[in-house]
Amino acid sequence: MCLLYFTNRDLASNLMLNHLLPLLQPYIQHIFISEKVGKANPDAPQALQDLKFFEQILPNEFLFPQLDGQGQTGTAQLLTFEGLSQKYGIPITPLNDVKSAASLQQIRDLQPDLVLSIRYGRIFGNEFVQIPRLGVVNFHSGRLPNYRGVLAVFRALMEGDQTINGTLHYIDDKTIDTGGIIGFSNLPVDPQKSLLWHILSLYPASAPWVAAVVEGILKGEKPETLAQNEAESAYFSFPVQTELDAFEAARWKFIDAAEYAAFIQQYL
Repeated sequence: MCLLYFTNRDLASNLMLNHLLPLLQPYIQHIFISEKVGKANPDAPQALQDLKFFEQILPNEFLFPQLDGQGQTGTAQLLTFEGLSQKYGIPITPLNDVKSAASLQQIRDLQPDLVLSIRYGRIFGNEFVQIPRLGVVNFHSGRLPNYRGVLAVFRALMEGDQTINGTLHYIDDKTIDTGGIIGFSNLPVDPQKSLLWHILSLYPASAPWVAAVVEGILKGEKPETLAQNEAESAYFSFPVQTELDAFEAARWKFIDAAEYAAFIQQYL
């Protein structure tokens, strides 16, 4: 069986890959990685710039290159993208134009049975989703269809949800965050923890369930799906400054240094 894995170059994606690879190693033949999600916005509110720094810039430009250069110790709990590729013998290839003729042919040549997408930064076109025999499955870090779009965890906390959900669903066409819902993972909200902690913690908490569902699909189990109720749907872009101010006024933290250090320590 051939499973292709599509992800993004950021800390949350790396955390998920660390937890999924030991469970799905026999099936994952190739990993494709995007370099970013969306367009760069130098005028983004400072809170969003801070999140980007700790999710992307610090790990990608400082932590991971240093660890790759010196080699991680055998006691490290988590590995960089390069470390994972070497340990499991699975190639990781940058792919930022998934709709090009060359990219589509590359995917066809690999003859995938299933594609698993988690935080991948590009939209799959209609032609792409027809390639894998068993379809394209995506993990979205929010409850669908209520929190489509970006930073769904932020929206859930703002709404006072007691649980953060991840949604595993099929991608049937080029639309965003639609398709039949396979199920939900759950992470209890902790009011003492930051937004970034909730974002990062959702992936390790969800990995065993995601792996079990994906393995079942590869073994011939066809999961029952729930159609998304468009009457309940809402699509969100990045929050604006007034929404960020309201988040802080509700006594939520965006980032906590001690929490972040605990995540980073696992790479050392």
